[in-house]
Amino acid sequence: MKLSLKKVMKLLVTRHGETEGNVKRILAGVKDELTVKGVEQAKKLAKRLKNEKIDAIYSSPILRAKRTTEEIVKYHKNVDFHLVDELREGDLGSYKYKPMDRVDWNNLPSDVENKTSLYRRAKKIVNKAFKKYPKGTVLFVAHNGINKAIIRVIKNLHPEDKISIPQHNTALTVCEINSKGKKIKLFNCTKHLE
Repeated sequence: MKLSLKKVMKLLVTRHGETEGNVKRILAGVKDELTVKGVEQAKKLAKRLKNEKIDAIYSSPILRAKRTTEEIVKYHKNVDFHLVDELREGDLGSYKYKPMDRVDWNNLPSDVENKTSLYRRAKKIVNKAFKKYPKGTVLFVAHNGINKAIIRVIKNLHPEDKISIPQHNTALTVCEINSKGKKIKLFNCTKHLE
């Protein structure tokens, strides 16, 4: 009797390199650029991933994520590459350009995207990637808020769960996804920056 092989997708999740907004602790807009350090972080992440067999890269179309992805793509020129809105950072509405310590995340204004909306987007892109690459390795390059939502999806947490989920710049999280479930194998790893 032949055993059937399980379909397992390896999902790599990372955040863009450091930006001016990160340094100044300000909630950034779409034009927030990588700092010199952020470009270096992206290059180090790219070197860490250069020998990884990646079948597809999905990136947020926002500049800081795109710029980080450009460094990775240098080592993966023939990989399927997709810019997808599902990986955009949460819409900050009236919180945009405000200092992080002057916003109330527990009482969001109606124009700021909430965790449930981020969770729906995260679930949609995870399912979309799994459907297309059920035995492949897929890389997501995105942002703090949406990456936290992706982790909530992987861990099967409630969208509004208050658990602390750190997402350091260019940190790597490795997940395995199959039809029976999802698990995290490596979380928020920055060893390439040491």
